[in-house]
Amino acid sequence: MPEILPFRGYRYDLSRVDIQDVVAPPYDVISPQQQAQLYDKSPYNVVRLILGREEDRYASAAKYFLEWQDKGQLARDKKPCFYALQQKFDGLNGKRITRKGFIALCRLEEFEKKIVLPHEKTLAKPREDRFQLLKATSANFSQIFCLYSDPEKRIDSSLNGATNKPPTMEVVFEDVENRIWMVEDEKNIAAMQRFLADKQVLIADGHHRYETALAYRDFMRSQNKNPSGREGYEYVMMFFTNLEDEGLVIYPTHRLVHSLTRFDAKQFLSRISEHFVCREFKDRHMLVLALQSGSMKSFGLVLQGDPTFRLITLKPTAPVAEIVRENGPREVRELDVTLLHSLILHDMLRISPEAQEQKLNLSYVKSIDEAIESTNSGKAQLAFLMNATKIEEVRAVSQAGFTMPQKSTYFYPKLLSGLLINKLD
Repeated sequence: MPEILPFRGYRYDLSRVDIQDVVAPPYDVISPQQQAQLYDKSPYNVVRLILGREEDRYASAAKYFLEWQDKGQLARDKKPCFYALQQKFDGLNGKRITRKGFIALCRLEEFEKKIVLPHEKTLAKPREDRFQLLKATSANFSQIFCLYSDPEKRIDSSLNGATNKPPTMEVVFEDVENRIWMVEDEKNIAAMQRFLADKQVLIADGHHRYETALAYRDFMRSQNKNPSGREGYEYVMMFFTNLEDEGLVIYPTHRLVHSLTRFDAKQFLSRISEHFVCREFKDRHMLVLALQSGSMKSFGLVLQGDPTFRLITLKPTAPVAEIVRENGPREVRELDVTLLHSLILHDMLRISPEAQEQKLNLSYVKSIDEAIESTNSGKAQLAFLMNATKIEEVRAVSQAGFTMPQKSTYFYPKLLSGLLINKLD
């Protein structure tokens, strides 16, 4: 029973700044090069709040946030509302896709209550980083991305009245069109609250920030001797989209292996053949087509210094339950990413779970071209091309109360930081 609330969001004053110059991707996908570019774009770019380069970036974020409010670059909406958000983008097949949803506050709940469900594991270092930022600023600068189930599209009907009008704000960033509308009608807001009252909410992206918000809530509770239970820190800003929305897209995240000592490609291929059937292709496009069209668990394999593209497919005589040795529930053990990380990365390449977590020999890329180029240039010894995790698998793992390995899902597109800010006062 998630409790959702309208809120008075802070937005950039478009008469003072160009929205194109002040938004940014989520902090965890910003490279040092992009960070510098965003700093150069505008002195008011939200990167100064979410990923500052100052010596004490938490103190500087708090300073900028207060200054921009005082000087008027950021202004608070006068009336609490929900915010409808639509993102239009080109899919991998070139078809135009629209993902719809809305932004609201959601009461923070422990995962054990089965109201808000996670699906991926988190790491301590990012949680501590976001906690320090939250302590310094008392604000959410980007939304946690969540999913709910609404096969009949009832929420859409409540949003249609707002989205049929010109948007309050729109910006195109990295080829994704983002449009926001204010949803102020109290009857529609109440209808949406009632509909979600008996639903579960699944975190698609933003696990570290959600766990950080829980930790911050507990910290603030310890400081507040007379809490009402309605304090701002009891809630977090979320983007909600329908599991059945046609625009809900999951892309794969490909794996690069590097810096292995004494790696022998011929020996590795021999070991692979114990459990996998290997097919060879001279053309990357044929490999990708075979990877995406197969029904069995398969990975694309590219080796440094080898022009051959390979598709490795699990043999029918090699059941996952027997060859994946790590403990865990069936829903997790049978995932493609679990098979890769357990059998191939750990058992065959001897990359321990700790080394995988710390990315000592492992990195991740979204683009097949980048994965292949990394092996061609010598940055990677091997590249594993992945199929996307299915939304049904995400739902099954979460509802069973389990989590997936990191980087199991890549919900595209990412939500922009800086479109809306929630101040926890």
